[in-house]
Parts: sequence; C-alpha cells; structure tokens
Amino acid sequence: MTGVDISPLDVKKLAYLLVDGYWQVSVVQEIDSTQTYLASKKPFHGEVIAAEFQSAGRGRLDRTFEAERSCSLLFSFYIEPQRNRDEWGWISLIAGIALERILNSEKEVFYTKWPNDILVVGSERDGKVAGILAEATSTGVIVGIGLNVAMTESELPVPTATSLALVNIAQRDRNYYLSRFLVQFASLLAEWEEGADLVNDYSAHSSTLGKKVEVRGVGEVVESGIAESIGLFGELVLDGARHIYSGDVIHLYT
Repeated sequence: MTGVDISPLDVKKLAYLLVDGYWQVSVVQEIDSTQTYLASKKPFHGEVIAAEFQSAGRGRLDRTFEAERSCSLLFSFYIEPQRNRDEWGWISLIAGIALERILNSEKEVFYTKWPNDILVVGSERDGKVAGILAEATSTGVIVGIGLNVAMTESELPVPTATSLALVNIAQRDRNYYLSRFLVQFASLLAEWEEGADLVNDYSAHSSTLGKKVEVRGVGEVVESGIAESIGLFGELVLDGARHIYSGDVIHLYT
C-alpha cells in the first residue's frame, strides 16, 4: 500500500460526476486486467471498468503493467467509433489529448509521446506518468489507461517513470481524474466523429514531433528520421514521406 494518502475509487461519486454522459462505470477491488475483462465479454458502448489493483495488467506488445494497490488510476473502456475503421488509429491519440489536457490543468508539464504515452517534461521529476493501450475488436475499440497518481519513488515500476505525487500535484483524487477524462474524451470523440481535424490539438503538446527518433517494430526493425507530422490515420510521418503506423518510439537527443 502506498504511503501517500489517496481516496478510494467510488462508483457512486463517479455516477454523480458523470450524470450527463453515456458512460457507465463499474469499480472492482482486484482483477487480472481491465483490458482483458472487456475483451472477454461483449461490452457495450460507454462501458468502463476501473480497478484498485490489477494482478496481470497489460501494456502494448503484451508487456506487463505493474502498480501497487490503490496508488494508480487503472481503467479500460469500450467505444464504437462512428468513423471508418482505417481511421481508428486516432482513438489512442484522442485519449492522449484528453489526458494531457486534464493533467495540464493542474500543472503545465505534460506531453504526449506517440503513440501511447504521457510524459512529464520540465518538472521536479520527469518521466512517463501514463500509458494508453487501444485494441480494436470486430465492432469497436477497447482503450486501457494506467496513470501513476500516488506512487512514491520506491514504488515506480521502472526508473524512467514518475507520478503525480512526485511532480508535487496536490490533486490526487482518482474519481476526479477518471470523470474529467471521460467527459473530455467524449467531447473530443464527438468532434472527431463529426469530421474535425485534431492534428493541431495533438501537435500542441507532442513531445515527439520535431524530434529525431527511432521507431522499433516487430523483430526489432528500425526506422529513423525526423518526426514531422501526424497523418490522416493517426500515423507518425517521418521526413515528410515515411508513414509509421505502429512501433516503439525512442527520442534521440544527440
């Protein structure tokens, strides 16, 4: 259990905060993975499950996601996007925009890293503070998010991680962050479904665009170049010509 005080997830409080939306949130004390749970059933649009603890949390490429009980915000949700399936790559980017916006309302140090991370840059304790996992099903997309809220230094899963507590953000109510994220995400999703171009919204707080990067894919295939823009389908465009649809990005600083 974390040594930093943090309120429990409260399904009644969440229902009150989300009364005007279509989200339906359930909270469990322990689960193997919120992402796996939604993938194992027939979820409905707007279904959300949050957990105090995951025994087998998953990140991208089937990596594990580790967190002490009740010190992170761990949840997954299901949506059925009303745009062409080949554009669904934007869903994880929309989640990134929504998350960095609500976090930056607390302290202006949060940036997206393509395709699925939220980084803290220019603070007392820089590093990765959140990860996003988007997985398409036959009918929609399951999005999983892990946000390090109250982790102390000793509780971080890797040395390059950080938490809201380590960045000295006073607001640590996970109900607050979950409800605000869902409201912000729903608003952005509606804009996108109506045809809005969100490239500028994503680019405004991107830590990747403009940098020289390496992108490592399956089998350690490496692409490198300047990350210049985001394409029509949410892909990363290197050197104005090469379109990268998936992979792990490494920012090169030399």
